[in-house]
Amino acid sequence: MTLSTPSTLTELIARAGGADAHTKLEFVSSDSMRTVTVGELHARARRVAGGLRKLGVEPGSRVSVQLTNRLESVVVQFAVLMADAVLVPIVPVFGAREVTQVFQDARPSVHITQRRWNKFDYLSVAEAVPEEARPPRIVMLDDTPEGYVSWARLEQAEPLADEPTHDENACCLVIYTSGSTGVPKGVQHSRRSLLAEACDYDYRAHNDSAVDVYLQGSAAGHIGGYMFPLRAVLYHMRTLVMDGWNAELACRLVESEKVTAMVATPFHAVGMLELAEAGKYDLSSIRMMMCGGAPVSPSLVRRADASGVGLVRAYGMSEHPTVALGRWQDPLDVRADHDGYLTGGNRVRLVDENGAEVPRGALGEIQLQGPEQFMGYTNVPDDQVFTGDGWFPTGDIGVLDERGLLTVVDRKKNIIIRGGENLSAAEIEGVVATHPSVAEVAVVGIPDERYGERACAFVVLKPDATLDLEQLAAHFLASGVAKQKIPERLEFIEALPRTGTGKIRKHELTRMRTQA
Repeated sequence: MTLSTPSTLTELIARAGGADAHTKLEFVSSDSMRTVTVGELHARARRVAGGLRKLGVEPGSRVSVQLTNRLESVVVQFAVLMADAVLVPIVPVFGAREVTQVFQDARPSVHITQRRWNKFDYLSVAEAVPEEARPPRIVMLDDTPEGYVSWARLEQAEPLADEPTHDENACCLVIYTSGSTGVPKGVQHSRRSLLAEACDYDYRAHNDSAVDVYLQGSAAGHIGGYMFPLRAVLYHMRTLVMDGWNAELACRLVESEKVTAMVATPFHAVGMLELAEAGKYDLSSIRMMMCGGAPVSPSLVRRADASGVGLVRAYGMSEHPTVALGRWQDPLDVRADHDGYLTGGNRVRLVDENGAEVPRGALGEIQLQGPEQFMGYTNVPDDQVFTGDGWFPTGDIGVLDERGLLTVVDRKKNIIIRGGENLSAAEIEGVVATHPSVAEVAVVGIPDERYGERACAFVVLKPDATLDLEQLAAHFLASGVAKQKIPERLEFIEALPRTGTGKIRKHELTRMRTQA
């Protein structure tokens, strides 16, 4: 099938209701599978767009969403684009503290969420947000309590009659990622940058292989969760969408549906490979597993190869989703040891600590430019985000060799990437420091094949005080912080190593832990 690249994101969404309406999405849970076409989703989205307009959502208004991977999340995504509004997805595991921070920064006029999923109570999250931070209207899927707007009210509205004229350079997405200070940062993307990212993932052009069946396992609220419906339409991909991550279910789907491609974090990949190595499942139909979102170890690539899975490393971030991607047909050593080749017209320069560009093969901070680059952060001046000549400093340290292979080797920024989630070491330190037993604390990321990294807290105790992981976890939960931010290792130290100016030498703590 010849791929016709749309010139605008508006054109791509229109295809969902026209030429490509037959493309199937299948929403899967542990006990059910619900199949819909993108044409059906498009029709429902037009009604929801009309309903949003009746709720006062105008072009440029912000609509926040905290939903799991369910059919309605795609309907909302398309509807917000049709209404020329701005979607603000919120990570499903965010608690009241993080959701409040997003509301305070984004100021959405409407929030859409669900009653609960498994043991997570989204109604309690919404109720715990201070009144002054809550959006004026909250739409509740499933059972609708008093004071909330029912989802049925949106779906039963008259379809949006005439779509407004869309500015492809205007912001249409604000997606939140943890910054080094712990306060989520709103990453702004335009229609143009998102279309570039969708087209950047031309699996066939990059890997000489048509994608027949794609598995979507990453959570809503991340850039990957936003992109998969756009790619499904663009590449005519039958797409299986898991409502939440379950390695056993993922393996079962790969084997029964002959999945050929997926995006995974190391956490996803390790869970699946463990089941394959135990002889429970055959994953060899996966021609391409793009693995990123956290540091990918060379040993993980080799494990996948032994199970017949074509795993390639990928490098990107919310601000610039796909910078580099490996090629499954490259030799194993190349796939295992490097993060791939630059994609989609992206440009990279590496600079030293003085901002001078370094030659090929030398270490430097990675700076980016490209068509899928974000517009900037919400409420942050551009001169605090980009260099004077328009480059985005990532804070990552890497090397670009003569073959054009990019390899990320370290990070300058104080971020831990656990299972694809950005965790702020500063935020975790702030919570640990409030425990009555703690005198001083420093948190670092330590390598982990399953999660990429885990948080390890080095603690100086107060005199005669004691502390263990269970007590620390209880302290975090009582503070209302998302569970994945709880340190998973606890080390006690008499004094934190410091520089002459008093700055903690975190690299020494990392070395101490990894050599233990």
